[in-house]
Amino acid sequence: MPAEDHPLPSSWRGMVRTLRLGWTASPRLIAVAFATTVGAALPDALIAVVLALLADAVLSGNQAGVVTAAILLGALAVTSWLLRLLSERANRRFADRAAVFMEAHVVQLQSGIPSLEHHERPSYVNRVQLVRDHADTLSEVYQYLFQAVGAVLRLILTISLLMTVHPLLGLLGLFAVPIALVSHWRGGAEHTLEERLGHHARLARHFFLLGTDASPGRELRVARGRDRVRQGRQQAWAARHRAMSRARWTTTAWQSIALAVFSSAFVGSVAAVALNGGSAAQVVLLLTAGSRLAQYLSETLGQVHFLRTIWLEGGCRLLWLEELSSMAAKQSPAPPPEEMRSGITLDRVSFTYPGTDRKVLDDVTLRLPAGAVVAMVGENGAGKSTLVKLLAKMYEPDTGRILVDDAALADMPADAWRERLSGAFQDFARFEYPLRLSIGLGDLARAEDAGAVERAVERADARALVDRLDQGLDTQLGNTWAEGAELSEGQWQKVALARGYMRDQPLILLLDEPASALDAETEHLLFEQYAERSRALRNRGRVTLLVSHRFSTVRMADLIIVLDGTRVREQGSHEELLALGGRYAELYEIQARAYRTVR
Repeated sequence: MPAEDHPLPSSWRGMVRTLRLGWTASPRLIAVAFATTVGAALPDALIAVVLALLADAVLSGNQAGVVTAAILLGALAVTSWLLRLLSERANRRFADRAAVFMEAHVVQLQSGIPSLEHHERPSYVNRVQLVRDHADTLSEVYQYLFQAVGAVLRLILTISLLMTVHPLLGLLGLFAVPIALVSHWRGGAEHTLEERLGHHARLARHFFLLGTDASPGRELRVARGRDRVRQGRQQAWAARHRAMSRARWTTTAWQSIALAVFSSAFVGSVAAVALNGGSAAQVVLLLTAGSRLAQYLSETLGQVHFLRTIWLEGGCRLLWLEELSSMAAKQSPAPPPEEMRSGITLDRVSFTYPGTDRKVLDDVTLRLPAGAVVAMVGENGAGKSTLVKLLAKMYEPDTGRILVDDAALADMPADAWRERLSGAFQDFARFEYPLRLSIGLGDLARAEDAGAVERAVERADARALVDRLDQGLDTQLGNTWAEGAELSEGQWQKVALARGYMRDQPLILLLDEPASALDAETEHLLFEQYAERSRALRNRGRVTLLVSHRFSTVRMADLIIVLDGTRVREQGSHEELLALGGRYAELYEIQARAYRTVR
């Protein structure tokens, strides 16, 4: 099910799920935090009672009563301070522990979705961005829940004290209802708008990274485009700010009206009690409790508002991500084969990326024979990388089907299928681990197998790179680390290529421009060696699929597929395609002429 077709769960379900996760993180700390946080909210409300007793004792000349009231005031102050201190420390320790737990949970959920399709859908990106941004805030949900419970109890106690002066003073609580309603509406309206404006925030972040990262910084300085990037970021933030500002001014105006209604009712209540024979103790109680009622009401609404923010931005979206991940990760019953007999067939496959209308592949039918080395060529945008992603189950075709022998690839579990394949890609990742692990990730189960890592190094012709590093395979990679070694683009690609060669006998090896940062001669020698090895394993039913723009490399393939305009235009061996005199022959001659001219 697409991400936008899966609705957000209710806020209550999201809150319950968040609370369960928090309890799993640290139940003992939660118990301490609850007792101290709720307990710290009550002493302040009782100060109004003690002040009323103090006023009555002073007016009646009761010295013992004055001393008793003073001691009670001190005891309440100390108790409030101690409980707040314990509450703060317990909540901080719990938040630190739960933050790590929540963030790890979000990472596991997002990375657990087998396909990449959801990353192309704006609705998913907006929602999951909020989940990521508020993953640490979810760790504070208990703290704000406890504070909200304490604030509500304190509010109830304060209203009860006011009703001891006169039962009708309890109606002051009704005048707080408009404030609560406006606050509830305000939170929902602002956060719905924030989600809708998520693309502006991402665009501003994109411009920020362009202006601060070293890689684009070189081109920006040469092209003198820094001002353009800065203006783009300012415009993106300004567009978001204008919309948010209009919404906030509107909600603030309504909240001000609601507060004015409550303030008028409170002032009228004080005047009524004072003018109708109320005692000094009653007036002090009303003034103290009533003035604090406004403060307590504001704090209660603030806690509820923040809690509701976590509800909306975190809890229900976290549950939404869990449900989406669970649905996407459902395992199909058909296991992939241990080896192929006939090969892989694409039967009338069409594909369009989510959010676009242009077909990238249109009614593509072809066969990748078992045991063959297959090369794929074509101009940029012809669909070569997309076809590789379909074979890796990163996406599913819109129409048509992909068959492995006679079994549908769509029916095979993604994780099980990927255990049968290996690959190296043009947009490779720079894993800043020790070199041994960065290579070993290509077959994580054998990452500690020294022999397997060494073989992968040899297959990728990366021995010179390993020998150049001070600690060889144990060298920490990446300048994020204090002692990390930074590599060039070509060296990083060698590491990625070695990672793709970790599996000794993959069912299918996908090589999508894996040596684009290497020179043509090095690429040719690398794949010539691997092609010979693949042909030696022909009886094992393996397929090697190579995408490259260099015809000196692809000519060694058993089968060359030419993609042009979303369709398969030609296919055959190098000699057959040259004899055909079609698109392949034309592109080959253009590249060969360019090499002859350079030489």
